[in-house]
Amino acid sequence: MSDKSKQALDFVRSVELPPEDKAFDRAIARARDDVGPMADDPEGDETASVVGGSLASFTANLTGQNRSDSKNATLFAQLAADAAFDRQSQPMEWYHQYVEVLSQIGWNRPGFNFSSYTSGGTTVQLDQAVLTILGGLATANEIAMVAATMEALKEMSDDSKQMTVWDSKSSDGSKGNFQILPCTREDNGDVAMILTGMQFTAHHSEKRFLWFSWSSDSIKIVQAAARFVLNEDIYKEVRKAIVERLGERATKYVAEIPLGD
Repeated sequence: MSDKSKQALDFVRSVELPPEDKAFDRAIARARDDVGPMADDPEGDETASVVGGSLASFTANLTGQNRSDSKNATLFAQLAADAAFDRQSQPMEWYHQYVEVLSQIGWNRPGFNFSSYTSGGTTVQLDQAVLTILGGLATANEIAMVAATMEALKEMSDDSKQMTVWDSKSSDGSKGNFQILPCTREDNGDVAMILTGMQFTAHHSEKRFLWFSWSSDSIKIVQAAARFVLNEDIYKEVRKAIVERLGERATKYVAEIPLGD
């Protein structure tokens, strides 16, 4: 094992994670999951998942292991950031920790700097803002996949596991902190993910905030986006330890989103 891999493993074993969220566990126990777990070998199909406060989408050329690694890694980073900072009241500190954890476990660390987002009009929808932001980094196929993911989640009932996880972890009402994560395997074989970090503060609460048409003067949005690449030589050395530390949260916090044909 290389020194970098040993350092990554030591980090995974020692970083603090939050205690179990009993209120969330009760909500998940009541929620409906009509979709179930992802197929063992989904290669050849696009898939999508709610992963805590993130929406992850996967291109057809990713293996089941690639998808599982991406979900577990980003969930682990969310939980470690949750243990260090309040997701909604300290969003910038939270994101700094989130990106730091990803870099420690094998994802490269590009520049990831936040700036204000404005729609240029009198109204703004967060789902459309996401697609605009991705336009500078993602391929047309990745953008279409993210659009399909958000639309598929929109069609799910409020009592579904998918919406229950998303609502619980992405927003506390008038504040929100969520990630949009299109993932792919590049031509050189690298697993890559566009981390799109979004944070908003609004004048009022909306349960389905992602699709609500906000008055532009009623919401403040900041965003950052960058393409992260996974060093699989490092991640393979921490994969088992991350799964062990996640425990049941690897299934409680994750719900598949059906994308259809």
